[in-house]
Amino acid sequence: MTNSILRHPLLAIFAFFAALPFASSQNDDHYWTHQYGAKGLLLNGAVIASTEDETAVFYNPGALGNGEDFGISVSFLTPTYSVLKTEGYLGLDSRADNRRLGFSSDLSAVGFRPFKSHRFRAAVTSFSRYKSGLSLREREVGTVENQPSQLFIGNLEFRRSVSERWFGGGMAFRINDNLSVGASQFFTFHTESTSLAIQKEIVEKDNPYELTLAWATKFKYSFSAKGGMLTKFGMTANWGNVKLGATVTTSTYHFFAKKASYDNFDLKVYGRDSTILISNLAATALLDYKTPWSFGLGADFKIGKTRASISTEYFTKIPLYTIIEDKNDPFNGLANGVYLQETKVQLQNRAVHNVAIGLQTQLRNDQSLIMGFRTDFNQRIIDQGLPTLSFLSTTPTVFHFSFGGLFLVRSNKLSAGLDYSFGRKRTTGRLADLTNITPENLFEFSKTGAIQSRYQSVVFIFTYDFILKSWKEWRRRRSEMKK
Repeated sequence: MTNSILRHPLLAIFAFFAALPFASSQNDDHYWTHQYGAKGLLLNGAVIASTEDETAVFYNPGALGNGEDFGISVSFLTPTYSVLKTEGYLGLDSRADNRRLGFSSDLSAVGFRPFKSHRFRAAVTSFSRYKSGLSLREREVGTVENQPSQLFIGNLEFRRSVSERWFGGGMAFRINDNLSVGASQFFTFHTESTSLAIQKEIVEKDNPYELTLAWATKFKYSFSAKGGMLTKFGMTANWGNVKLGATVTTSTYHFFAKKASYDNFDLKVYGRDSTILISNLAATALLDYKTPWSFGLGADFKIGKTRASISTEYFTKIPLYTIIEDKNDPFNGLANGVYLQETKVQLQNRAVHNVAIGLQTQLRNDQSLIMGFRTDFNQRIIDQGLPTLSFLSTTPTVFHFSFGGLFLVRSNKLSAGLDYSFGRKRTTGRLADLTNITPENLFEFSKTGAIQSRYQSVVFIFTYDFILKSWKEWRRRRSEMKK
């Protein structure tokens, strides 16, 4: 299969599209979660000053001018295995493991010269900026403290998914042999869903089917912000063996379509004669959705036979803002009296400063050894007023290490390697203690207790960048393959 793909690059594109439905990773939507392209993956994103292929339309549009006349960059076949372990979320000594096998986010890009001039070069692209899912399920059963004749049952289920697709294109203008500037325009399509359900029960051992006390609560919200616009500016400069790069990325603006919905459910059982149920399911307006401005810098220089690349990007703070705020009568005005429920969801992000370092050593003319390191800080600030959101930082800050090789195959670029990442976080503020349910704490969230999260993942890298200097060469190669 590998030889077939190498001979027929269009099959690589087909494989990339075929993998799309399965693309998912088990981490939250950090700003630097995903990297793209043959060099970008192995250098771990240290490419703001050193990118040379079509991925420059995302990393640094100013570097597009350094590419060939025509090229295709496709990232596909990148299986990912991740493990997320949490301790203490559900009570003292409680553990929950979540393992997932999926595919890292994809990218395809095509670069070309729109005019008959070596000074201009353009590219169009489509890629998954975020494609992640978190889930946690746990059940605890035990004896109620100081009540040996009673049992407690605790169930928790948490789910969160984020998906964001970017479509767009960019163009670079080469001012001279040492300086190039460019800009990219993207359209973003973002969808997000978060759900938390907790069930706590106390029953008699002799009759466990009859509730003594019970609390079942669920909150879910989802929203989509489609057709948002985002602009990126970039420049590159080189003097001999030194390359420099800089980028500015705007926040997302002018969404064409926004919508949101939420689901509330709260049931309290105080024995046989007293039950309180509050529930609502409603669609509402998405008030706002914000992304940060970011500013990137990069440098690339030679040390002996090795090229060192450094990139850093600063993401601005997003102050607390409201995405959903709604007052709704769940009985549609048919009940006697006024029963308005208020739902409010707010988000905020801290400023984040990520760094990537990469090394490239050329072994032969057609072989290079590449390794990289990058940070991926979690930007989420948790709103303690809405317990559901306390799970949004389940994935801790993650550190990535990559290693592999870059090979030239018929003037095209093939990369193979792997990326190992890990992260660990310790916080306080347990959401629910399912291991110690008593009549006194049944109807409340726990607010004390240590929580520890550990994350590990391995990404197997296989990308293929198809490079041509002209359409004439494309036709010549096709003729050769037919022979």
